[in-house]
Amino acid sequence: MNIKPITAMRNLLFSIAILSICLTANAEHILDLRHRKEIVKDTASMEIVYAHIAIDPVKNERRVKYEMLTIGNNFNKYGGYDNYQIDSLYMENPEFDPPFEEYRELSRNYETISESTLTNKTEGTITFHGKEFINYYRYTEPLPAIEWELSDESDEIIGYKCRKATAKWRGHDWTAWYSDIPEDAGPWKFQGLPGLILKLEDSTGEHFFEAIGTKNDVFPFGYGKKLYCKTTREKFNNLYKEYCQNSGAMLVDSGMVIPRSEEEELMLRSKKLFFAPIELE
Repeated sequence: MNIKPITAMRNLLFSIAILSICLTANAEHILDLRHRKEIVKDTASMEIVYAHIAIDPVKNERRVKYEMLTIGNNFNKYGGYDNYQIDSLYMENPEFDPPFEEYRELSRNYETISESTLTNKTEGTITFHGKEFINYYRYTEPLPAIEWELSDESDEIIGYKCRKATAKWRGHDWTAWYSDIPEDAGPWKFQGLPGLILKLEDSTGEHFFEAIGTKNDVFPFGYGKKLYCKTTREKFNNLYKEYCQNSGAMLVDSGMVIPRSEEEELMLRSKKLFFAPIELE
């Protein structure tokens, strides 16, 4: 995959975006991107784009998504690369504000992700933001203490020499390849190694992350301004599992979809969503 260049983002767009930030009564910095609002926590200095291959073992379905680690001085964010590309269209042109129908058509060219993590490097915590059905959720937990075993085995990934490390974490056996880039970070919530993680996979093959490129764009980042339900990791994971396994029934019961026959209702109620959790415990 070739990473789409967004040259204007590199320098001057940061100053344009900053003009859109306002200070509210509760001291939150809000970046108004017109199609959405972002609560700003830091400024990006480096980005790593990953290909993430996931397999649903029940449906035997494979999906590929492109995700991005954004590195700042005090915070790191992990989320969708296509989310970033849409945001960049608004940041690079303050007058870009298409009508809803045009925006919906534009959005079809991108596969955005509703989940993201925001790591507070100063406090040693990580906050998850996600969506289940029509509700938005967030929870904060301490940075996980992953007990890595280091190896001398090496590999080269996007031009960086990497070393191998393995760990058992939250129900999966993981193998990571970390570089000499001096940043304690990686895909999703993974960290705790002497350098930036550029490749990661679990022993079952259900998850595989690999860096495909780096960027040095400068822009403000944080998390979406939404009405979040505060929860815990365990509660959200259980809610999300229930939603994916019963999504069709939830749609019918909510009245959002009205079956035209008993046969159609049975078919709708049997529908399940792709489900390949990174965390099993």
